[in-house]
Amino acid sequence: MPPPVPAMLTDADARARLATHPLPDNPWVVATDHAILIKADYTDTIERLLRWAPRARWSARQRCWIVPLGSLELVRSILPELSRLAEAMQPQPMAAEANGSSALPADAIARDAAARRLFRDHARCLYGSDWQRETARALGRDEAALAGWLIGQGVMEAPPEVLLAEMLALMRRRVTEIGAAADALERQLIASGIAPLS
Repeated sequence: MPPPVPAMLTDADARARLATHPLPDNPWVVATDHAILIKADYTDTIERLLRWAPRARWSARQRCWIVPLGSLELVRSILPELSRLAEAMQPQPMAAEANGSSALPADAIARDAAARRLFRDHARCLYGSDWQRETARALGRDEAALAGWLIGQGVMEAPPEVLLAEMLALMRRRVTEIGAAADALERQLIASGIAPLS
């Protein structure tokens, strides 16, 4: 059975709990006096995680999720997953090399960071806001393991060059599929007497 959903709190109760038991320091999930902010792009994955948080919403203007304080314990229960997803969306990965904890040579660190950036940028090009889940599914990779590699943590399922080769092959397949679909649409338009614009 799935774990029970934490009970909703009043704002006053939530503030009291934060005073005695604050959320762990986290650059992506921050509690204010009025709401909890999740600094991440819109994605169906986060929306599903927050489905039990009434009035949680994504703000296009602020580029973050805004969750009422009453859902504090729900956010606390899914904080590791929220943090992982939010960090994987950042333009510059917060990897081990950023704090000097990695034992890898500097050139290897730079190459790995560049590989992650290339992979992430082209996955976004293919799938938009929900690129992480859709890319993992298309490549037959574990989403959590892939996200761990993208933020420089965890164990990779394959070397970066293998993952990038898979990404390149996936993009070429999509080009072929989209080209075939465009040709089919053109034929249908001509057959129906609707002349496509040149």
